[in-house]
Formats: sequence, structure tokens, C-alpha cells
Amino acid sequence: MVFRSPDWIPLERALIREYGEEARDASSAFWFVGFVDGPHDVGQLRLYEHSTTHRRLVLDTDGRAYRQHADLEHYSPVPLQDALVDALS
Repeated sequence: MVFRSPDWIPLERALIREYGEEARDASSAFWFVGFVDGPHDVGQLRLYEHSTTHRRLVLDTDGRAYRQHADLEHYSPVPLQDALVDALS
């Protein structure tokens, strides 16, 4: 198993895109969980978990959001706003 440093950039991009520059610090409310294989045309996704709600947020390198399917092996794109609301509520 190879250690990889947490990748906070996609989370910061997503928060800034949705809430503005002042939201950058909100990334401290999340834990970095790890990397998972995303859709073939996207590559690896990053998993973050909110420290209070314990709900996950799945993002690609550009900060686009994804939702995990019930089979726990597949991910599909979702609107960023929906994914953030799910993670924060």
C-alpha cells in the first residue's frame, strides 16, 4: 500500500465555486478519507467526510461532485450544490 498525501485542492475549489472565496476555510470542517476509482473518463475521485454530519462528499480533481451508487462501486456526476447540501445536512 502506497501512502498518498491528502488532496484538499478539489474541496477548496468546490467550496469557492459554490460559496465564494471566503468559503475556503470551510474545508477545515472536513476530513480527507482517501482516493477511489471514478468513471473511466474522470479518473480518481477524492472522498471527504464532514466532521459533524459524517456525510461524505466525492469530488474529482476539478471540484465536480459525484454520488456513489448502491452497489458501492460506481459513481455518477451530480450538481455540486446538491452534493454539498447532502454533505452538510
